[in-house]
Amino acid sequence: MNKIVLMSFALFTLGISTTKAQSFFDKIDNAINKVDKASNTADRASNTGGKLGSLLGKKNKKNTAKATDDNNKTVIKISGIDLTSLKKLDGIVSGVSGVTDTNMKYNAAASTITVIHTGSSAKLLDAIQPKAKNIFTDKNIEGFDEGIIEIKMK
Repeated sequence: MNKIVLMSFALFTLGISTTKAQSFFDKIDNAINKVDKASNTADRASNTGGKLGSLLGKKNKKNTAKATDDNNKTVIKISGIDLTSLKKLDGIVSGVSGVTDTNMKYNAAASTITVIHTGSSAKLLDAIQPKAKNIFTDKNIEGFDEGIIEIKMK
């Protein structure tokens, strides 16, 4: 009899604590929902502001360079290059006529420079090579096709 009363009390206590924990999780869920709603409202306000700005003649500089049809994207993949040489190459690429934007990513094994430019990838390579003689030569070029240039340094 004692065991039954003790077990009933333990189950009752456990049930109450479980109910309190569920209530706590519901409060957390409600707080997350409020943050999501606020985030969605901010996104909608930003989109509306961008649309109003475009109607009033304000241009987003980041999107105008990428929106034109004559701009191309080429990824230059370089394996085995050090950070100093990569920075120099990025400076050379960004200084080439027709290049509107570059984005450099460094990794000791394989680094990339993403280039937004006018003209073809072959013309871009032809414009880069004379200025980058001390970084790479023809024998370092593993391959190139429209949209990608592969260079192996070591």
